[in-house]
Amino acid sequence: MLPVGAGLALGEEEEEERKGISGASAAIKKITLIYPRDEALLGMSLPVRESGEGPSSMEGSKRAYWAWVGGVLFAAIFTLLIWLLGPGLKPFTDTLLPDQGAAWYYWKLPTRSSTTMMITWAMYLGHQFSVWAAIYLAQRRPEFRSGVMGGLSGYNLATLAVNAFFAFLHLLQTHVWFDGLAQDVPIWTSQNSVIVMLAVILVIENQRRGLFMGRRAGRPFTARVAGFFVRNHPYVFAWALVYTFWFHPMASDPQLVSGFFYMFLLLTQLSLAYTWVHLDKKWIVVLEGYVAIHAFVVAVYNTLLHGSADMWPMFFSGFAFMFVFTQMYALGLRRWSRWLVTALYLGFVAWLYFPKPFGLGRASGYLLRLEFLWIPLVLYGLAAVFAGAAYFRVGRK
Repeated sequence: MLPVGAGLALGEEEEEERKGISGASAAIKKITLIYPRDEALLGMSLPVRESGEGPSSMEGSKRAYWAWVGGVLFAAIFTLLIWLLGPGLKPFTDTLLPDQGAAWYYWKLPTRSSTTMMITWAMYLGHQFSVWAAIYLAQRRPEFRSGVMGGLSGYNLATLAVNAFFAFLHLLQTHVWFDGLAQDVPIWTSQNSVIVMLAVILVIENQRRGLFMGRRAGRPFTARVAGFFVRNHPYVFAWALVYTFWFHPMASDPQLVSGFFYMFLLLTQLSLAYTWVHLDKKWIVVLEGYVAIHAFVVAVYNTLLHGSADMWPMFFSGFAFMFVFTQMYALGLRRWSRWLVTALYLGFVAWLYFPKPFGLGRASGYLLRLEFLWIPLVLYGLAAVFAGAAYFRVGRK
């Protein structure tokens, strides 16, 4: 998840570091807009003002940091709670039908209950419109219009509270009625919403870390296009997160537990918009990179428990590719460190297809089909499509 509002980067920090001025001091003094609302604002520096209460921007940033710590702890504790309460769902899980393939969603009851689904949809819509309302009200604030950011605001506190409340409500709903939105909608709707989010992140972050091996892509991946997505992605990302959150029941299977932990982290990011934490490049990389872990867990357990095709190498190597060749360049690693990580990744891919006992011994047909490139091609391709569409919308103005 990325900045909800004006996208900012410490561009002036780099310039002033060349003049011998501390980067930390420069960051506190000024910020530079890189995704302006209007082309005339490109490069315009604005003094930092706190969006929350407090005597200094440093104190506001500390409050945002501790809110982030609280969000991560909440994610860990609530995920543990889901797992501990899992045995109580046995009356529901004992009735689930066997897995029937990639298009089948396993965690839904055999018989649809209209009452259950009416209640579930009402809870989802309550959560969805509450978050959208918070975004709408936040965007009307002067801080959003000017692009100025700082510490915690009413938006942050309200959204944190809303998401925490609906997390408990969803847990209660699962233990009383079980079914999530998956009873009514196909599984690809939830999966594709996350893919769209990851592709849009590539477009926006191109301005800070580049698209491939630290190099910025040119047209249509312009700063103006990135600005278009920065200004307009909040509602779409909020839908992707809240919809996926309510798509699944809060059962204790490893696939769902790892997914809900990820959802709590993403909802924390959504809740901390307009703060410095929200723009932290390392934190954003963690959020993007966790997809590889979650996909690995899902693929492995689907194979072990449901006899699905063994697809974890495709998922893990594909998302790991995105880290090695795109996301890693946001971390500021030295060149030798980047080359080491790249070499380790290439060695891992070779190990996947090398014959046993020296490798995993995966069938060579998967290598010939370049399965480790499927996910990167989808993400880069979607990013290009989105950037191209936006370029013709705003790039020529």
